[in-house]
Amino acid sequence: MAGHKEAKFVTKQLTAAELRSLIKQTSPYRNAQAILANEWGSRAMENPLFQAPITVADLQFAQNLQAAGVSPVKLNFTDYGAVQRWIAANRQYLTADDRAWLQRPFD
Repeated sequence: MAGHKEAKFVTKQLTAAELRSLIKQTSPYRNAQAILANEWGSRAMENPLFQAPITVADLQFAQNLQAAGVSPVKLNFTDYGAVQRWIAANRQYLTADDRAWLQRPFD
């Protein structure tokens, strides 16, 4: 149709390693999904002897899964208030590097 513009949705493509992790449901994928489902704390409680902190790689993968349309948007990485609330709720699992990475768009 002339003059009709189609709506285009911009999505990010996953890297080969991320896609492989998604398909195989590996630990990095499960970590990213735990972040998006806000289940990191419950996973840590399952194994109190090993409470791994969230890593920047976990956060990046979670953000990429959302950008690729694989996971619904639950943590809006571009909304300052949402990021600050998420940091406050998950502070015990975050390193200084994680907090810096999350806050970098707002500096």
